[in-house]
Amino acid sequence: MSLSCITLAANTDNYIVLEEHDLPDVLKETSGLYCPQVGSAFTVNDSGNKPIIYNIDHTGQIITEKTVETKNKDWEALTGDSQNFYVGDIGNNGGKRKFVQIHAVSKLDSSVESSVTTTELYYVNNSVKKNKYLKHDFDAETLINIDDSLFLFSKSWNTGILFIYQINKIVPKQFVKHIGMIEGLPGIVTGGDFDNKNNRFILVGYDLKRLGSLYPFIAIVNKDLTLNNFFELADYGQVEAICVTPSGEVWFTQESSFFSNHKLVKLKVTE
Repeated sequence: MSLSCITLAANTDNYIVLEEHDLPDVLKETSGLYCPQVGSAFTVNDSGNKPIIYNIDHTGQIITEKTVETKNKDWEALTGDSQNFYVGDIGNNGGKRKFVQIHAVSKLDSSVESSVTTTELYYVNNSVKKNKYLKHDFDAETLINIDDSLFLFSKSWNTGILFIYQINKIVPKQFVKHIGMIEGLPGIVTGGDFDNKNNRFILVGYDLKRLGSLYPFIAIVNKDLTLNNFFELADYGQVEAICVTPSGEVWFTQESSFFSNHKLVKLKVTE
């Protein structure tokens, strides 16, 4: 059952909380969010869960499910264009993956089980043998579609520098080097989308100060990949994904953790 919270989190000068809804338990490890239409969205769960793209309504309840014929090694992002969903199997906390993957799933296939076309991504200068758990920069949870390209934003545990990669949608094997970098963010980036209405990127992430203590934030990045602003998401926890609807509303999902519940939150960013 979906529940709109009566007492919403505190509003700030940067945003107004419009709605909060509990997500079904099957989505307690929500990790990607994509909202190409007003009033609904698509989401996925991360590693260890079934390879399913869930269509949810405006209250977070599941409308339909599409099973993808591949393994969910560590699904961390979801985006799309007019023809395909793009699932980012790009999680790499341990740093030991030689390559990560992006799965293209046709939107035109109306069956409940869909075939997939997979792209392998190899990071240039990635020394897998030297990487240590949560102490490297070759992890990611953010994949954004713009025109003919996908943009991958790093989850940089080591340097804290956000690295941005441009991905070709159709080349099956790619060696990628960052095309941009952003310094000064207050933590790691876990999700993002492009706000077409305002011509900017909106990113979400958190600062992990110690086990269980998460300090989430939203960052505004200009289209030229320069940092505009960032601000705290007060009263939230493990925020994992974010999308911007065609009307300009910002939706994000929060994963279930010891200190917070799995939920869908809608904001108006006033910054």
